[in-house]
Formats: sequence, C-alpha cells, structure tokens
Amino acid sequence: MKRIKHNDLTHYFLRPHQELPQAYLDSCEKFFRELKNLKLARLTATNVQKKRQASSTKRQASSLTAAGPCDSNRIIKENLK
Repeated sequence: MKRIKHNDLTHYFLRPHQELPQAYLDSCEKFFRELKNLKLARLTATNVQKKRQASSTKRQASSLTAAGPCDSNRIIKENLK
C-alpha cells in the first residue's frame, strides 16, 4: 500500500475507512475535532462581543429629521459641549 500523507484528506472521503491505516483515520478525526472546536470558539467569541455591544452604555446620536441643515449643525455642536 502506498503511504498516505496525514495532511491529505482525499483518501478519507474517497476510500472505504476499512482500507485506511488507523493512524491516518485518527489524524483525520483529530483535525475535524480541532475544526469543530475552532468554530465553536469563534461563535462563542462573536456572541460575547454582540452581547457587549448590545449592553453598551454609550449615548446614541439623536435623529435630526425635523431640523434643517443649519439647525442640525447647531444642535450637533451643542451636544458636543
């Protein structure tokens, strides 16, 4: 049997697992677990970041639709003081 490189997943998907060396199968399974853990870590980090943004205490800019262009500049400048 030709030697299979552990960083090549082609055989894992194209050949019956009974024909593959156990070390190769273990290596592939380890890789898939690491991918799953990485995905979960990223999802968790994204959720934590979203929760922090949602609970932010920063003041939001007000809507200035009723004011004209000159009035809106004056209002914004007053809010910055």
